Amino acid sequence: MTPEQIARELEDIGTELPISLAAAIQTAANAAIEEMKARLVTSEDASGELRRSIAAVVDQSNLTLGITMNEYGYFQNYGVLGVKDRGTVQLGLEEPVANAFGAEEEDTMRFGTGNYSNGGRPWGAYYSGLDAKDFIKLELFIDRVKELVNQNLEL
Repeated sequence: MTPEQIARELEDIGTELPISLAAAIQTAANAAIEEMKARLVTSEDASGELRRSIAAVVDQSNLTLGITMNEYGYFQNYGVLGVKDRGTVQLGLEEPVANAFGAEEEDTMRFGTGNYSNGGRPWGAYYSGLDAKDFIKLELFIDRVKELVNQNLEL
């Protein structure tokens, strides 16, 4: 094919897609978010506010993807070291989360010292800490979004 023929062939690329790429990413991300919410194990008396707050956000101008949730969700996910260590398990922060909290990658959340010490009324978790629930799984989320987008865009 000549360059002109190739250009003519590519003129209509994407016009037969039922939705835009940004919409496809948002739809896939929403499905991956539901899978993330399913991994969130809470107590029977939990309010459900955290689960309801988890959402995927696609910036259509540059096709970036983010996750939003109530701030305490990150503490639930990564765990928190209390001021009196009771043997809780924490996960190291992944780069985008560490950046958002002004921390270094692989740092852990901790009360009373370190990367989140805004004070406030002491409570049980402040002293004993929180075990990580590990429901976010960013790499799994990204891989799942890519998989779902690719499935829907196959001809």
